[in-house]
Parts: sequence; structure tokens; C-alpha cells
Amino acid sequence: MSNGSRTLTALYVAVALWLSFCTVRTWGAVPLWTTLAMAVASLAPVIGIVRETVIADERRAVAVLRERQGRRAAWRDAVAAAVAQAEVEAACCERWWTSCATEHDPACAHRTSWGTTA
Repeated sequence: MSNGSRTLTALYVAVALWLSFCTVRTWGAVPLWTTLAMAVASLAPVIGIVRETVIADERRAVAVLRERQGRRAAWRDAVAAAVAQAEVEAACCERWWTSCATEHDPACAHRTSWGTTA
């Protein structure tokens, strides 16, 4: 739970307690409908507390999903890099490509005679 959520939760608890206290103090001294209205109003902050805890749970779940997605993306990047590296290593030399397949670099693993294509 974030600091703002904790602050709001503490504020909701304080308001709910204050409204409950006022409800008990006014019982029998004022008309019944006002006491009942105060009792219902004291339940509103409880809804706010529940809302803050639900939001905190959702934030935690989103953080876990983002972390998992980050790991998957890193794994896909590593796989893509390995595939690209394998393709580059399997490819022929630069001279072979630029000379239209007529000659190879001396260090080329696919070196064949000059007049044939590899």
C-alpha cells in the first residue's frame, strides 16, 4: 500500500470513528431519522477503506504481471539475439556478397573456388 493510500485509510478510519461517536452521542437527543442518517454516513468511510485495499491489491497484481512480462521480453530478446548471431555466423563472407558470389575472403569457412557459387 502506498503512503497516500495509508494516509487516506487513516483519514477514513478517523472519520468513521468520529461519525460513530456522534451517532452514539445523539441517540435519543435528536429525531430518530437524523441518528439513522448519521449511522449510515459513518458507513461511507468503511467503503473508502475497502476501496483503498482493493486498489492496493490490484497495484500489487499489476506489478507482478509487469515483472513477469519483463522477464519474458528479456528471454525473447536473448533468443532473438542468439538466432541472429547464428544466422550471421552461418552467413558467408562480405566479399562473397559484394562480388556476386565469385570470390571469398581467405578466412571464410565456406570458401570454394572462385568461379563457383557457394
